[in-house]
Amino acid sequence: MLSSFALLAAGLLAGREDAPPRLVVLAPAAWSELLAPYLAARASTHTVEFAALEDLLATEAGDDPPERIKRWLHRAWRERGARFALLVGDADTFPVRFMVLDRCTAAAANYAFYASDLYYADLAESDGSFDDWNAEREGFHARYFGEVRGECTKDTRIDFDRVSYAPELALGRWPVSSAEELAAVLAKTLAWQPVEHAPRALLVHADGWVDERARLGELAQALERGGFAVERQFYGPAAAGAQAEPNPASVLAGLQRGAQLALHLGHGAPDGWHGCLGPAQFGALGELAGGVFVSVGCSTNRFVCEPPYEAYLDEHGVPHRGTNAGEVFAAPPPPPHWLQPGRYDSAGLGELLLLAPRGGALAYIGCSTGAQPCAVTLAEGLTRALAAAPGTTLGEAWQAALAHFARAEQLAELVPDAGWYPPSRFFQGMKFQLFGDPTLRLARP
Repeated sequence: MLSSFALLAAGLLAGREDAPPRLVVLAPAAWSELLAPYLAARASTHTVEFAALEDLLATEAGDDPPERIKRWLHRAWRERGARFALLVGDADTFPVRFMVLDRCTAAAANYAFYASDLYYADLAESDGSFDDWNAEREGFHARYFGEVRGECTKDTRIDFDRVSYAPELALGRWPVSSAEELAAVLAKTLAWQPVEHAPRALLVHADGWVDERARLGELAQALERGGFAVERQFYGPAAAGAQAEPNPASVLAGLQRGAQLALHLGHGAPDGWHGCLGPAQFGALGELAGGVFVSVGCSTNRFVCEPPYEAYLDEHGVPHRGTNAGEVFAAPPPPPHWLQPGRYDSAGLGELLLLAPRGGALAYIGCSTGAQPCAVTLAEGLTRALAAAPGTTLGEAWQAALAHFARAEQLAELVPDAGWYPPSRFFQGMKFQLFGDPTLRLARP
């Protein structure tokens, strides 16, 4: 009997045998000609549908651009059987939806906003109807989406907006802001060829962030059973089965040996993996063949500001300097605008590696803000899906990771306690983004 991971990897939705899976690509109209080679290449294995962002926003119903995009995606899924979606544009170009946490920060009136592409993938209620991620609409809550509560407000449910956490689409984003950046990502993506057998995986566990060496060792064994060649770099001299303790030189060398998958457990920051990978290695990373990078560390996939702590543009176009710069909100802060241009935009390791003209990353999965140890469960779900079927698409593996996370972390049963961790567990997967083409495969099926 196939395991649940193998079943997920073999196909999350029914009907794959009847027709090629449908991929929808949404991008500014000005980039349609540049995207033509990619659309043509994917048309050999998928039913491909392209929509110009401007046309979609002008014709689709919805209260704001993110909702119009999501309603279009919902119809593409329900009426035309879309299974994959690629959003083309950074936070200054393609609308971002920010979810909300009742984080205890007095100057911010105890609210914080975080970018979440899960909003665009999690389309439907259990009956297939549209899910607007906005079950509670009284007062200011009508403009707060995907609300998670329980950190500052205790007499409440954690899933305040009743988010299903079950993405109907395997969705990725290319965080590009210019034709030049898009051309670089396109060239690397079109040049990628899944390996015929024995994809390589580099597993890095650094600095004792949490001790998950035993768990990561089990994942390494699962990958090996699935046909991967695995290199282990775990901290500590007693790390069973580890070939090396990770440091910038050893991790770079492991990547240079040709890892199709690089998984990192440890502290992170926007500019790298702590003690493993950083700006000093960026030049050498440009010479790599590329691959899929995954990190559970903090902020390695940062791509936009963090309102209301940092300076941001609100939905009315009003700029705010943010609480870090002394702003105090006497009432719940106005939600962020769906586009954060100029100084409100930002770029972390994932975006930098993806946009590198050569080498770097073909895809990157990571957290856009602070991560917690439960994020290891996301990495576990992703890794086990790939181990069960190395030819699984990256988008499907990420869907499997989110399903595994919701089940293993018992999200439906979480209730507030005296601390902050239950809501943080709940919205962990909402803070992670997949940057890259969701139809990519590490190995041929």
